[in-house]
Amino acid sequence: MKSISDYTSTTSAMELYTFLAEAVVEERIQTFSELMEWVAPLPRDARFNAVIPRIFKLLRKLNWGFFRDIDPETYPKIWKEVVIPHKELKQFGDLKRNLTISDVYVGILDLHGYTRFCEKNKNNLSMLQMLDDIIQVDLLNIAKSYNVVFQRRQGDEMVLVGASACDVLAVTLLIIDTFAKRRTFNVKEQAANHRTGYKIILEEMHVSAGIAGGKKFTPFIITKDGDLSGGVINTAARLQGRANELSGSRSMILVSRTVFTNFTSEMKAAPHPFFTKTPIKFFDSGWISFKGISVAVHEVLYTEQDMRKLLYEVQMTDLYRAIEGGLWKDGIFISLLSLISKVLRTIPKIRIDVTEQGTTRTLINEDLITFTQDTLSTFRLAQDYRKALHNLETLVGYLDEIPRFDPLCLEYAHSILYEYRKILARYEERIEPKIEDKVPTVLPAKYRTLYEEGRRGAEVYQKLRERLYQTLTPLEISLLWSSVIDSLQQSLDVSIHSGKK
Repeated sequence: MKSISDYTSTTSAMELYTFLAEAVVEERIQTFSELMEWVAPLPRDARFNAVIPRIFKLLRKLNWGFFRDIDPETYPKIWKEVVIPHKELKQFGDLKRNLTISDVYVGILDLHGYTRFCEKNKNNLSMLQMLDDIIQVDLLNIAKSYNVVFQRRQGDEMVLVGASACDVLAVTLLIIDTFAKRRTFNVKEQAANHRTGYKIILEEMHVSAGIAGGKKFTPFIITKDGDLSGGVINTAARLQGRANELSGSRSMILVSRTVFTNFTSEMKAAPHPFFTKTPIKFFDSGWISFKGISVAVHEVLYTEQDMRKLLYEVQMTDLYRAIEGGLWKDGIFISLLSLISKVLRTIPKIRIDVTEQGTTRTLINEDLITFTQDTLSTFRLAQDYRKALHNLETLVGYLDEIPRFDPLCLEYAHSILYEYRKILARYEERIEPKIEDKVPTVLPAKYRTLYEEGRRGAEVYQKLRERLYQTLTPLEISLLWSSVIDSLQQSLDVSIHSGKK
């Protein structure tokens, strides 16, 4: 055949297939709609019915990229979301190229330890092949069993696309479990029993994962060559990077608030079989600023150790509200110290050695809790803002020494301390003239002379200044503190950034 008009009753199915396949390979036919235009004159006979599905499969393999292996039988949910069925043959169709629908979810996963494993076993091809089989075969089958499209990228990066928040999250948890030495959660489904013997051979690897999607009018773009682009992909990738920042030594999953909300809605509408047997919780991680966007984030809690975070979630959300309300006069400081105290009561026993003024001492949870409470009292009751802020700086230094102290709490502590340093500097400026005003009325004549001379002798000078400071009334201090906050209010900002600003 040289053209479709050469088709006759004696043309074989093989001739028709060869003709159409050449047109597809030469990119004269690129979509199923174009194919159907080419074959419009042909009778819908046995030859037609034998050839068209095969040509469609070829089109799919060559032009659909990420979705090249999907079909309505294996992936009915995602097929419904990303394919426009043909009006005549609804089992075939064209791939959507720009989706702004709500029911597409993307997971970006990064496997920690992959490069180290490959380097360690570079001369052991069977070990490398085994890891490759786990990723290319086992993980693909797990994803397929949940209607989720799986693709491996750049060795240790994996991409998941599904039409359900529950499905994508279930597959993510099963992938984490695949690379864990021990069961990280109570998986009872048959799908979890994937090559468990390999756990004895493989070293444990961790996974950082970000899941986004499910938000109306957020573009999910399928490029001409079938690659993925758009806001959903970018957000998932940034969440994965954020998970990697927070936890490089254990697996972590971060999801956008929309994923969390839709997961909850899906479970209420029809409980997912995986999560009826494997309960999980979510921890509100506040808003995270990425380059160009801000995202409300939740951490997925699935181990007993992770669940401890729920014990201080109330204090964490109180801090978010205080920051949102701009409560720098007292609310932010009080909320931060209350959170730190609760975290210290929740985490396992710790011991840190600190050296101050040449003396080394060991601090445990109770010591740090007491110091935190004393700092809070200094701020609230004594209204000694200078001492309280100096104590906060010391406290944050202690927290830096604690291995695996909640990284999100620590980030907020550093960010808030940075803003309070600005407040303290302005406060010190404002308090200077008030102290000077006290000199003639508070200090006797001989001390006034010493005070002036003390400007050249720091020790005496500071002691006398402290005496003058103590004569300030609580009302004077409170009004001064408030006026400093009011003057700086517009410039104070606590936001957690991830990646490049």
